[in-house]
Amino acid sequence: MEGWRRARVAALLLSLALAACGAGQSRASAAPYRIGVVVSLTGSASQLGIGEANAARLAAREINDRGGAAGHRLDLLVRDDQSRPDQALQQARELLQQHVVALVGPSVVADCNAVMPLVQDSGPIDYCLSPGIQPPNGSYVWSASVATGVFARRMMMYLKEQGLTRVALVSTTDASGLDGARATRAAVQSVGGVQLVADVQYPPTAVEVTSQLQQVKAADPQAVVVWSTGTPAGVALKGLQQLEIDVPVVTTNGNLSYAFVQRIAAYAPRRLLIPATRDFWWDQLPKGSAAYRLESSYHQAYEKAYGSPPDFGPGVGYDAIRILADVLGRAGSDPARMRSTLQSLKGFVGVVGVYRFAPDDHRGLGLDDVAMVQVSNGGFTYVGR
Repeated sequence: MEGWRRARVAALLLSLALAACGAGQSRASAAPYRIGVVVSLTGSASQLGIGEANAARLAAREINDRGGAAGHRLDLLVRDDQSRPDQALQQARELLQQHVVALVGPSVVADCNAVMPLVQDSGPIDYCLSPGIQPPNGSYVWSASVATGVFARRMMMYLKEQGLTRVALVSTTDASGLDGARATRAAVQSVGGVQLVADVQYPPTAVEVTSQLQQVKAADPQAVVVWSTGTPAGVALKGLQQLEIDVPVVTTNGNLSYAFVQRIAAYAPRRLLIPATRDFWWDQLPKGSAAYRLESSYHQAYEKAYGSPPDFGPGVGYDAIRILADVLGRAGSDPARMRSTLQSLKGFVGVVGVYRFAPDDHRGLGLDDVAMVQVSNGGFTYVGR
C-alpha cells in the first residue's frame, strides 16, 4: 500500500512538472509583437524625434521586463524619416511590409499626413506623435498629446488673465505653422477679449524675418505668439531681439525641448512661455497619487538611461507604447479588435495626461491636461493655467 502511494505521489509531481514546463514553453514561444516607430532622428524635427525614440525604447524595455503584452515581447523597429514627408511615407510602407502590428509616429504634422492614407481605412493603428492632425472618425489613426486648438486656447486664456490682450502672431508657412496659426486665430475668437494686432508668416527656410517683424513692432503688441518649431522658431526669436521687441513671447509646445532652450539662450526673450502637458508640471500633482508615482518613476528612469531629463518628445513616445501594449494585451493584434478596444479605453494614466478615448475622440486629452510653463534656468517652471 505504501509503495502504491509513493508511486501516485511521484506520478502527480511528474505531471505537475511537465505542465509547468509546458506553460513556460507556451509563454516563451509567444510570437513577439513588432511595432514600427517612424520618427525624425535627423532633420529639423530631430529635437522631437530623438527623445520620442528613446522613450519608446524605455517603455518597451519596462513592459518586456514585466513579461510583455500578455506574454508577447514588444520588438520596436525604429526608422528615421529625416523630417521629410516622402521619407516618412517610404519608411512606413517598408514597416507595413514587415507586418508590424501598429505604427508609432511620425513626429510632425506633414509627415503624419503623408502616412495617414496608408492605414486610415484598414489599419493597422497609426499613433501619430504630433498633436497637429485631426484623425478621421472611425479611422485607424490616433493623435498624441492635446489638440493644437486646445494648446492655443490655453495660451489665449493665460494671456487674457495676465492683461496681455494685444497679441501679434508670427508663424511659418509649413503644415505645422499653418495649423498653429489657424488654431491661434480661432482661440482669439473663442476666448474673447483678446485682439490680434498683427498676423505675419515666413517660410521655414528663412534665415531672417526682419520685414515681417517690423510689421509686428509697428502694431505695438503686448505679447507675441511664435508658432514654429525648432530652428525656424529660433530665427523669429533672434529677430525679435534684434528689433528690440521686448514683450512676453509664447511659442508652441513643439519647443518644449532642452536642446531648443540651449540653442536660443543667447537671444531668448526675457519671458518665454509655452503651453505644456502634465509631464512638465507634474510636481503640482498630489504626491500620493498614482499619476505622481508614475511621473516620478518615468522621469528618474529616463534620466538614468539617457543622461538628461525628458522633454516633449519622450512623453508622447512613452505613452504611445504603453497604451498600445495595454491594448495588445487585451485585444491581441487583430487591427479591428485593437481599434475597438482603444476607442473604449478610459482613465488610462499616462505621463502626458489621463486618457479617455472614444470613437469620435482618438486623442483622449483636453484642456485640463494643459498648463503654462516659463523657460527659466535652462528648464521649465510652472506659472499657472
